[in-house]
Amino acid sequence: MTWSVQDHADAGLNLLRADVGLTVFDGAIPPGSTADHYVVVYTYRELPTSLAAPDKIKLTGKSTVVNMVLYCHCVGTDGITSRAVQGRVQAALLDQIPVVAGRTCQPIRWDSGNQEQRNEVLGSLVVDTVDVYAWSSVAPG
Repeated sequence: MTWSVQDHADAGLNLLRADVGLTVFDGAIPPGSTADHYVVVYTYRELPTSLAAPDKIKLTGKSTVVNMVLYCHCVGTDGITSRAVQGRVQAALLDQIPVVAGRTCQPIRWDSGNQEQRNEVLGSLVVDTVDVYAWSSVAPG
């Protein structure tokens, strides 16, 4: 059995994983990982109502729309490697049309982001830049 939220998360994660030079983590960095540049992806799913998305919800009011959001933490050992990860993430996601079985998906768009954040708490520099990508899908009916 599959769940819509996992199917949508997988659609975005699979686009990222298609770049074999990009290390992708789903929500957490596994213990013992030695990767020094990577993207950690946190997902968020919305099920908008007809009040929130009147252009997408049919008059029946049936919940057929899913908005999927990927929070991509692009991490590197300095600004250059963080931006390199950020560029690979953008190339993998921006304007791509994800595939979710039984649904019609819209192209992925950049939603928002924030500036590089430096962290030297563990004794070495880590730079994290967050970009947020989002798309919608609709089920028939």
